[in-house]
Amino acid sequence: MKKSLREQKMKFYGRQEEMDSLRWQFQTTQATKVARMAVVTGRRRIGKTTLIQKAFQGIPAPFLYYFVTGMSSEEAMTRSLVTMASEHLSIRFPPALSKLADAIGWLLECSKTQPLVLVLDECQALEKQAENFWSELQRVWDLGKSGAQLLLIMSGSIQSAMERIFGSHSEPLFGRADQLMTIRPFNTSLMGQIFEDYRPQGTKKDLLLFYALTGGVARYVELLVDAGALTEKEMLQFLYSERGSWLRAEGQTMLANEFRFSAPVYHEILKELISGRSKRTELQNGIDTDISPYLNRLETLFGLVSRVNPFLEEKNSRLTRYRIKDPYIRFWLTFLCDEESQARMELQQWSALIESTQKALPTYLGRTLEDWFRQRLLESGDWNPVGGWWDRRGENEIDLVALDRLKKRVLFAEVKTNAKKYDELRLRMKSETFLNAHNEFKNWEKVFLGLSPKDMLGSF
Repeated sequence: MKKSLREQKMKFYGRQEEMDSLRWQFQTTQATKVARMAVVTGRRRIGKTTLIQKAFQGIPAPFLYYFVTGMSSEEAMTRSLVTMASEHLSIRFPPALSKLADAIGWLLECSKTQPLVLVLDECQALEKQAENFWSELQRVWDLGKSGAQLLLIMSGSIQSAMERIFGSHSEPLFGRADQLMTIRPFNTSLMGQIFEDYRPQGTKKDLLLFYALTGGVARYVELLVDAGALTEKEMLQFLYSERGSWLRAEGQTMLANEFRFSAPVYHEILKELISGRSKRTELQNGIDTDISPYLNRLETLFGLVSRVNPFLEEKNSRLTRYRIKDPYIRFWLTFLCDEESQARMELQQWSALIESTQKALPTYLGRTLEDWFRQRLLESGDWNPVGGWWDRRGENEIDLVALDRLKKRVLFAEVKTNAKKYDELRLRMKSETFLNAHNEFKNWEKVFLGLSPKDMLGSF
């Protein structure tokens, strides 16, 4: 009997370019007889492990996958890796090694006669369990990569740690990676395709909540698809139930992993942003610690906050605003982490939680819809840059302004969850204020759009 859409497991989507790139790295190690190192990073649950496994599925060479738990000693991890490798390589008498870097050096030597792929997943945990591992790896890598046919894939989801280990000039492995790959969330086209594949009769408002809850993160998308939860009612019923406990807890887990000991300051900044405060002075108010370095790390290391300036304004403008960039984290902070919601979850008051969330969604989803269309315009390839604009007095604000430099077009758009609220005359009046400040576009073609959920999969 044919399975219903609700019973189907979600198939693998996209990532073709990333898979091709990793395969090319492996082919290059064989062609040049020089080992290569690829670093794969991205936020938790983005699909790094699945991508790597799919890329090398069925290859005629040993594929060694080792997950670093951070719970074992270096000696135990080394024994485990050597044992696994010996089984794959049919080595009857493996060496007795106690250092993980030495095990990788041994595999470099083994790969001189047989190409192989080695994946160290969540590798950032190694610095806790294996003292001096990175400097020791630098030594064995530099000495052993010539003549070897090993592709070493270092994967990790603590982006701040991965940035430091492989991107800092002061770290031993700086410059050693042949590829630094960051896995991004699914784009708007792919999100639309997935939604239509599994809920072809769904509404665009359902698609908007689907995006707000998942942010295009592969594991969250898969979770809702596999649960058959793709309408607003189904998604909220799943989220506020025992089945949804894992998704509800993800925000706390993610922030705890990234922030560790400095979590209270970061949490306070994020809560201020959720409350509607967006200027640095507003965010600093009430926090004794200087927030500047924390804001900088939230933006540049963690990728959770973005600095937003009026369209075409310099980044050091006094008009700078901050906003939460990650859609899932924004949803979690808004609906799932406050004390009242936590208390209701403890008491399993699911109906009350669903009702309160439904009431707040129309207002909340407006920002999410702006993010969707900003990304949609950029993905089109015609419009770049894209951003919001507001004047210095705060009297005029336009949701989206975009440029098509090739055709000399400037786009002005108002984004509304209710299409009936779009006022083109008002948008045109605000655009005149923008054009007075940017005379260079006065003779360009003007495009005025009122964008609502029904336009989410349209072309512009």
